[in-house]
Amino acid sequence: MASFVSGGTRITKRYAAALRLIVPLYSIVNLTLLASGYDPLPFAETAVDLAVTTLVGILGTLVAWWKNNNVTRAAKEAQALLDELKRSVPTD
Repeated sequence: MASFVSGGTRITKRYAAALRLIVPLYSIVNLTLLASGYDPLPFAETAVDLAVTTLVGILGTLVAWWKNNNVTRAAKEAQALLDELKRSVPTD
């Protein structure tokens, strides 16, 4: 979780910001339901925190995988061009 909070990419910071927003919103909805006389949401706050953190971790992993691997056709073509250029440059 530390990598999401400090120094990550803009995308992981966005996920961390969403996590910091979702958990308090859950609490506000729960408190509003209690004040209105309804039963609160049937989830413990720690369970919601764990679920959101897991979701952020999975999404962060998928984004990192997508960005660091040649998934699209254009990325594969660019990698082939880069490999060709590296082979054509003489080495010492």
